[in-house]
Amino acid sequence: MTRPHIPVMAGEVLELVVPRASCVLVDLTVGAGGHAGEFLAASAPTGQVLASDRDARALSIAEERLAEFGDRVRFLQADSVIALKTWRDAGHRPDAVLLDLGVSSMQLDDEQRGFSLREDAVLDMRMDRDQPKTAADVINKSSTGKLERILREYGDEPRSRKLAEAFVARRRERPFRTTGDLRRVVEDVLGHKGGRIHSATRTFQALRIETNRERELLQKALPMAIDLLAPGGRLVVIAFESGDDRIVKQAFLDAAEAGAGEVLTRRPLRPGRDEVGRNRRSRSARLRAFARQD
Repeated sequence: MTRPHIPVMAGEVLELVVPRASCVLVDLTVGAGGHAGEFLAASAPTGQVLASDRDARALSIAEERLAEFGDRVRFLQADSVIALKTWRDAGHRPDAVLLDLGVSSMQLDDEQRGFSLREDAVLDMRMDRDQPKTAADVINKSSTGKLERILREYGDEPRSRKLAEAFVARRRERPFRTTGDLRRVVEDVLGHKGGRIHSATRTFQALRIETNRERELLQKALPMAIDLLAPGGRLVVIAFESGDDRIVKQAFLDAAEAGAGEVLTRRPLRPGRDEVGRNRRSRSARLRAFARQD
């Protein structure tokens, strides 16, 4: 890691999952192991974590960071849907499930991954580097209509049509290969905006979500996670993008209406001012929680 990993809203997560001896947490996006480590410490001496992540690099960091907990933690490289199926087929009924969505600080800080628009890196954006499709494949092979839809639905980009047409015109000359190629075309179309949000931020977000099938997997994983929980168990989800938060909110409302349990957070919890001061990347976090019926 290029900087210390800080788990977002760790205190709120612990309060909602209620760690205690012998309870089990399924952490579907373990990352560097921050939330998992907090849970294992709070549930000593017998609490357990079933930890998974799509990113092999993140998983190796988590394994090293959580080695002190020995066999109280198990690891699996898989996306959330495959992980849930694996734990279900193994007969697990966890007391809590955690999903910490979006791109991690480690991925953003790794210049070779292509998640950040700050560096001129290979246009990759894969969370699982074993999967074949990269962000370059999406931008170079998708039709104008599909690119427009990706930018509009996943990036909330108001000028999605104009950008999609510009991408198709540019790739006729030469294919997109780097993040710089992409950033410069967006800047040519939308202008270079200074300040906190760059004009290409929405485009990078949209391509990342499409490359990794993030929304598709989230919609499948939420009802599976609720079904997996032991009676009275808690599902906690941290979202950083409004589209993800809308999906979580609706899934929780649907589950409550179906009698599966109750929504614990009428409105999403947000990080406090002190946390945002310590970790600026937490500023857009929204936390929602659901409790399965007893």
